[in-house]
Amino acid sequence: MDLPSYLKSGEVARLFPVISDSGKEQKATSIFLSVLSAVPKFADGVLSQIGQRVGTRAIVNTFIEVVPAKSVIANKKDRPDGLIEVQVGKKRWLALVEAKIGTSKLDKNQVERYLQLARENGIDAVITISNEFSSSPTHSPVKVNKNLIRSVHLLHFSWTALLTNAVLMHEQGERLDTEQAFLIREFIRFFSHESAGVSGFTSMPPAWGEEIGHIQAGGFIQKGDNAADIVSAWYQELRDLALQMSRAIGCNISLKMSRAHESDPELRLKNGSEFLATHGKLESILEVPNAASDLFITADLRAKSIKVAMKLDAPKERKTTKARVNWLLRQLKDIKLNDVKVGVVWASRVATSYFSLEELLENPEIVNEVTTSSEVRAFEVIVTTSDTRRFKGRRTVIEDLEDLVPRFYEFLGQHLRAWNPSPPKPVHSVQEKGSTDPKNPPIAKSEAGIAGNAHNDLLEIPNFLKRISGQL
Repeated sequence: MDLPSYLKSGEVARLFPVISDSGKEQKATSIFLSVLSAVPKFADGVLSQIGQRVGTRAIVNTFIEVVPAKSVIANKKDRPDGLIEVQVGKKRWLALVEAKIGTSKLDKNQVERYLQLARENGIDAVITISNEFSSSPTHSPVKVNKNLIRSVHLLHFSWTALLTNAVLMHEQGERLDTEQAFLIREFIRFFSHESAGVSGFTSMPPAWGEEIGHIQAGGFIQKGDNAADIVSAWYQELRDLALQMSRAIGCNISLKMSRAHESDPELRLKNGSEFLATHGKLESILEVPNAASDLFITADLRAKSIKVAMKLDAPKERKTTKARVNWLLRQLKDIKLNDVKVGVVWASRVATSYFSLEELLENPEIVNEVTTSSEVRAFEVIVTTSDTRRFKGRRTVIEDLEDLVPRFYEFLGQHLRAWNPSPPKPVHSVQEKGSTDPKNPPIAKSEAGIAGNAHNDLLEIPNFLKRISGQL
């Protein structure tokens, strides 16, 4: 294949690249890009996340070690690792690719140079790939000059996210031809091996231990770099956790966030840092398709605990507190998970009441002892871990979080069912008064005996009309 006119130099991405043993980064990039071009459904699964659908008319071409036509690159090591071209008819979308593998981090200056290069060459985007995590492909882990991303999109994928896309394709049984299915299996095999250099999020930043020490000494978390570092790490970890859950469950688990935070990652980081400084907590929500509830995850730095919860509305058609509580307990009676708590949320201003699952199963009536003047509006089902020593550890807190959340969902969350109201029942049966045709129900008669006006007996003649007609 000849190089396109917009490239001065480069090579077609190969599944089996001829690269030296030290070129682990280039090898991973070439294998990824070659599979991207060879399996359209994989390309669509990846690129649709950044707004580029790959349909039946699309052609995906990929290249490595590229030098754009309008480029003066003196240093051979300072050239983009790859380029993606999506051609649909006469429309063409281009993206430079910069990848890091293992513990290598993305370099701000290098990314900014590639953004400048993309702008000069009319290239639409720069995609970075590394073992760093971002909440969304549109959220970059690198802060760059905003002027550079006005006309060029800066996008990011973690290697784990790309691997997860392939795993979900395989697990969900996407219809692929024999060769494409083989490529996806080999892609998973290669990037799952430790020698590939793909890794998850494993450690909170040094600021984690510092701020917990301040809290233990009676201090508070200050707004600033430490808080921002902790919140940024938390967001990375939750994204990694969502990907782990996706692979375990076999469907896409996503981080839930507001539209404002989705479109503005800096605002999200700012708000998260302020919340941490004010409340001493880190909070995130995982969205699980078709689950009874989202997963609400909280790390409380003051209590040194991790909490996972699901929230369910109480069944409104059950009139008594006991009936509503028993509706939930029937779902929980066979749960094999320790230290489960149930929060009872009241419709009035009464504070949420908390009970252990064991005491509720033994005596559901204890909920009535809280109040008889308010009805139960909702329930929270909660599991908390509070090992102070492990919570303080930068690595052990991640280990505990990644153990608790999947365990909560496997043994509890997947078994919960949300309340769905019963469908309305007809006021009168279509069989009444001898009618058997649902299209022609029996005609009701008013007390006045006027056929066809069954609503007349619901109407009262106003007094002024009675006076006019001489009835008064």
